[in-house]
Amino acid sequence: GEAPAGALFGALADMMQRPGVLPVLTFVLIFKLGDASMGFMVKPFWVDAGFSAAEIGLVSVNIGLVLSIAGGLAGGWYADRAGIFKALWVLGLAQAVSNLAYALAAWAIPLGGVPLPEHRALIYAASALESFTGGLGTAAFLAFLMAIVRREHSAAEYALLSSVFAASRSVAGWAGGLGAQAMGYAPYFLLTFFLAFPAYLLLPWVRRMLDAQARREAGTS
Repeated sequence: GEAPAGALFGALADMMQRPGVLPVLTFVLIFKLGDASMGFMVKPFWVDAGFSAAEIGLVSVNIGLVLSIAGGLAGGWYADRAGIFKALWVLGLAQAVSNLAYALAAWAIPLGGVPLPEHRALIYAASALESFTGGLGTAAFLAFLMAIVRREHSAAEYALLSSVFAASRSVAGWAGGLGAQAMGYAPYFLLTFFLAFPAYLLLPWVRRMLDAQARREAGTS
């Protein structure tokens, strides 16, 4: 209806007037780019490495979901204790480092063969690390989004920021298939580690917006 559309338009107009909003929106777009770029190619890698659908479902999906939730809870606790800004870069770094575990697994495990016990240990560890640290990074990211929306139209601003984030995941999924096919899994997973770092260049603007919003909330409370 018109009311939700009007609320979204008002929230967008208000957001675009904020100082430093474009670097912050770019940060929202790319903070989880490395994580998403790898995440879309994890299942194809498991399949190509010879693991069964049942094994993928148990380890990568079911156990992965539990570890993601655990990571989310741990990340929320850390963001609460350390502050959102510190949580963003510390947990974002943990999220990026986990991509190296998959790069190592892709380098060590031959494609198209029968997985050996050491291959299983390696890919299980990489999967566990990726799921847990992905939860850590997501917790910090969602805490950040909630901290920068303005109280008077928080739902509309949160929806807009979530849409920006979703756009990056769509691009990452499309580019991931092309990248892994062109480079091979191990070099591609290594590349996704480095994709995490452009967002760090935007942290000064992120800090300024967090500080400005905290001052605004303190002034209106």
